[in-house]
Amino acid sequence: MINNSKIFLFLLATFLATGCTDFLEEENRTEVVADEFYTTEEGYESLVNATYASLREVYGGEPWLFSAGTDLYVEGRNEQPEGISEYRNLGPSDDEVEDFYSTIYEAIQIANTAIYYNDLTEPTEMLDERKGELKFIRALYYFLLVQTFGDVAIVDERINEAITNFEREPAQDVYEFIITELEEAYELVPEVSATPGRVDRAAVLHYLAKVHLTRGYEEFGTPVDFEKAAEYADLAITYGSLVNSFEELFFPGNENNSEVLFSVQYSGSSIVDPKEDGHLQNFFFGPYLGGEGATEGYPYRSNTLVPTMHLFDLFEETDARFDATFMVNVYERYYDYYDKNDELEDLNIATYFAPEWAIADTAEWRAADPENRANTVIIPYSEAWQAGPNSADGSTPGVKKFDDPNAAFSDGGTSTRDIFLARLGETYLIAAEAYFMLGETGIAADRINVVRARAAEPGMENEMMITAAELDLDFILDERARELVGEYHRWFDLKRTGALIERTRLYNREIRNWFESGVNPFEGVGGALKILRPIPQTALDLNEADVEQNPGY
Repeated sequence: MINNSKIFLFLLATFLATGCTDFLEEENRTEVVADEFYTTEEGYESLVNATYASLREVYGGEPWLFSAGTDLYVEGRNEQPEGISEYRNLGPSDDEVEDFYSTIYEAIQIANTAIYYNDLTEPTEMLDERKGELKFIRALYYFLLVQTFGDVAIVDERINEAITNFEREPAQDVYEFIITELEEAYELVPEVSATPGRVDRAAVLHYLAKVHLTRGYEEFGTPVDFEKAAEYADLAITYGSLVNSFEELFFPGNENNSEVLFSVQYSGSSIVDPKEDGHLQNFFFGPYLGGEGATEGYPYRSNTLVPTMHLFDLFEETDARFDATFMVNVYERYYDYYDKNDELEDLNIATYFAPEWAIADTAEWRAADPENRANTVIIPYSEAWQAGPNSADGSTPGVKKFDDPNAAFSDGGTSTRDIFLARLGETYLIAAEAYFMLGETGIAADRINVVRARAAEPGMENEMMITAAELDLDFILDERARELVGEYHRWFDLKRTGALIERTRLYNREIRNWFESGVNPFEGVGGALKILRPIPQTALDLNEADVEQNPGY
């Protein structure tokens, strides 16, 4: 079901060029014989490094399958791929789906090769740890696959020849494989890694919790899954602490902090071309800043995955995450917010996006600092905040969480900040959802309140607290939205909880337009709903096994 000759050629060409994480040096050995080199300590470490580097290929590109076509993001200045963002024309030949599918299987083959050589290389005290790290990363990739495609082929051995016959394993078996891999990884990795970005027990526990939580919703899931999800999440929480403020958590340069359990590591020193080799999180979620980037030092931004009105509406005045997530005050030079952060009180504000709770007193806001606000353009909350293809530059609030003031100006707008994959803010919410599904609403509310206490404006902690009676699945999804804007979780959240169609119909502009015109864009072949993504047609064509396409395609 996958093009294994392509994967093998990819391995020959790619995993020899290793060392793309912060803690690794790049090295290119094109004349070595694999069995000779990879059985040495140096050679084996290069394989492990290549496995970590594969995370950049999976998460560093266009984030369509993580975020588009959800309740939180719609099409802004540039077009999104219609099949992914609107579902109606999504089919097996979709380029984004095919790229996602093949990239993950290529990454799995790198991990498989590294695991294969773990038993052959010269003994070192790190071998067991390395095997645990590799099993964790491989399990993470299969978790992405099973959520996205359902039944998939489990390939857990090194492939060094073309194989064209792969059966899709039932999703239930894929989940069993993932959990077994994670359990084995837990026993092998260190309690706490001495090197940022390497797998340790906190990262494994977070994903054990999330995998069990997700499986609990499946028809083959059981309440035991929610019990284990709660147990693992609570244990992961003991390994770290929330950063004091949400603003501090995401401020550039603070990526390796006490809250981050696992991330895709980047740094300017670990990439060859800063204009091309970083990632696109900053590019897609950030505001378009005009064409002056080359002279003003702005990295290019596409403003493509823009917030829905629903996302703006989820925040209240007491929630500091609003200002920490969106650039509400835009200074004359956008990046002065970072470059002159200790001088903000003395800087002129070019644009102020007045939130819904501040519309009535914008004159008072201006009068509070007439010297720096006299000429500020005030753009009050309105439906116009939801950007579209015809929105003027700088007319809508942009997501600032991923701003990278050190990114090089380029058409690709790449960033060398780390991509957070697992952090304690989400771990608390995983625990809360698991307890809610078990009917333990009091404990669920307690876990959410820890997150909301950190999110509160100073002195507003009591106003942010919720009771068990206020809690339902919609509230949990809303809280995950407030906490995790842009963090590559949303499509999986909606798919896991069965809320994908309902939420997008209500809150996604393009999808709502389809429904209002009498068309259900999720309805596919035979009336089946397109909840899973399609198996790429190229994979089906190359596979000699008799496998079925997913429903609706």
